[in-house]
Amino acid sequence: MDDLSVAPANIRSLEEAREITRDILSTFQEYRVPAIGFVNENRLEVEGVVDPARVALLEQWLQAGLELGNHGYAHLDLHRVDVATWEQDVVKGARVLDPLLARHGKTPRFFRHPFLHTGKSVAIRDRTSAFMKDHGYRVAPVTIDNQEWMFGFAYAEASADADKKRIAEAYLRYMKSVVEFYEEQSRAIVGEEIPQSLLVHAYALNGDSLGELLGWLRGRDYRFISLEEALQHPAYASEDQYTGPAGITWLHRWAITQNMPKSIFAGEPEAPDWIKRDD
Repeated sequence: MDDLSVAPANIRSLEEAREITRDILSTFQEYRVPAIGFVNENRLEVEGVVDPARVALLEQWLQAGLELGNHGYAHLDLHRVDVATWEQDVVKGARVLDPLLARHGKTPRFFRHPFLHTGKSVAIRDRTSAFMKDHGYRVAPVTIDNQEWMFGFAYAEASADADKKRIAEAYLRYMKSVVEFYEEQSRAIVGEEIPQSLLVHAYALNGDSLGELLGWLRGRDYRFISLEEALQHPAYASEDQYTGPAGITWLHRWAITQNMPKSIFAGEPEAPDWIKRDD
């Protein structure tokens, strides 16, 4: 779950942030999901100053037995800033997180690239990969990528209950189709269904609706495991030579590296036009 403490950026009310956090953590605990929350530390600040009350929201994740990872201080796009600036942002994104983890006897282990952008050249990819290793991070891959963020923005902007209900229903239909698509992609690309890694964000939408999606997954005979356990599957050791402009699932990175035909990617579900946005 990306963009902690909560997202999108227009969520400024501490009370709303607390409610979103409470609902998300309650859902994870109900379905026993060992989730990782990836933190943007600028979301912990009010007028440029770290707010202890917002740090306390992260503390709740750790108290619930969940893990936290680095998502960059300001969610900088590696494809839009120079590498040195991006690396500085990663370091800055650990100023609060590392001491917080240490107080709970934990160390930082995972990093999630903003926008899933890992570098548009071999040189940048190799440099940032080495940087990650030097700082003790393992990159957190995503296999079930999606446009959930569009629904999350729309839900946050909606004021009428009827609009929120319509968005939530569309979101669940869409996400179910995404899961089914990536199950088939796993079979086509890897040759079997592997442990999947699902990317979602810390939105009110998920505080209200994620439980229904998790229940549906459980009904499809899924069980929820840690990212660390998922990464033990040999597929996650597959070579990734992708350096294109898109932020894409690791399944597709592996397929591109293996020069699989483009037709294998056909049929990926799209958010409905009334949900889509450019940013």
